[in-house]
Amino acid sequence: MMAPAEPKSTPRRTRAVRATVLTTILAVLGVYVASIVGYRLLETPPAPFEFSEAAVDEQTSVIIRLHQLETAENLLTADVLLHPGQDLLANGPDVLSNPVVRLSSWTESRDLIYVRDELKSNASKVELTAVGDPDNWPLDTYTTNVLGVEAFLGEGPERRRLDARIIVAGSVNGWTVNSDVGTLDAPWGPIQSVQFTLERTRGAHAIDVGILLVLLALPATALFVAIEMLLGRRKFLPPFITWFAAMLFAVVPLRNVLPGSPPSGSWVDLAVILWVLLALAGAMVIFIVAWWRQTKGEVEPPTPAAR
Repeated sequence: MMAPAEPKSTPRRTRAVRATVLTTILAVLGVYVASIVGYRLLETPPAPFEFSEAAVDEQTSVIIRLHQLETAENLLTADVLLHPGQDLLANGPDVLSNPVVRLSSWTESRDLIYVRDELKSNASKVELTAVGDPDNWPLDTYTTNVLGVEAFLGEGPERRRLDARIIVAGSVNGWTVNSDVGTLDAPWGPIQSVQFTLERTRGAHAIDVGILLVLLALPATALFVAIEMLLGRRKFLPPFITWFAAMLFAVVPLRNVLPGSPPSGSWVDLAVILWVLLALAGAMVIFIVAWWRQTKGEVEPPTPAAR
């Protein structure tokens, strides 16, 4: 007898398969576009710095251009530049031969901490102390002291003070910078001042949450598969041991790509990373127990030696 022919797929079934594939593709594209748009809305880039006409033509300015924040060292790196106004440029280039920007650090109670009077080049890099606790990642914030900013021309008895305003420029990747510009009553007279406060952006927080969810999903899936095999609800598959090992070794790289690189030993290591590693190791142990229980009956006893 001839075997019965397999039923051919009906047009309705073909349309259902195509609809399922198309719906899946559209859903994936929708989630992808939504994630990109959401990150764009959360991570608002700082406006690019441009000199206004007033700054170029009229007023001398001290530009503090931010670069980088080292959380473990509590250091904020910046460049300090003196931008001459039209009143200085009218006196010729020689008057700008010895520009000096003096920075002084003050407490909130207006007590002087130190004075730095060595910024004599056109662009001098400085490291400012930004106090914060990196162990509080990702909710850590950093604040500098109140910085007094003064500009001078010349040296010795010929040094004269310039009336210069403060302009904050640049940005720190992954951080929102709030600058509080004001006036400080120093013993030698009022001076311009600025204080910086840095906190992580909402976009960086969104990436943190996404990576932490991935880390938590690894042991959850591993334990589910291992327990199902141990209880005999699913067939034991030996190749799964490589899957467990791959997840175990993926934890540390995922932890290291967290925005801001939290320091070793911070709360995220104790509350998330350590437990993820323990859960994955436990899943591997359960998998080995399932292997032992399901395969011990397959081992044939040794035959007695012939006499």
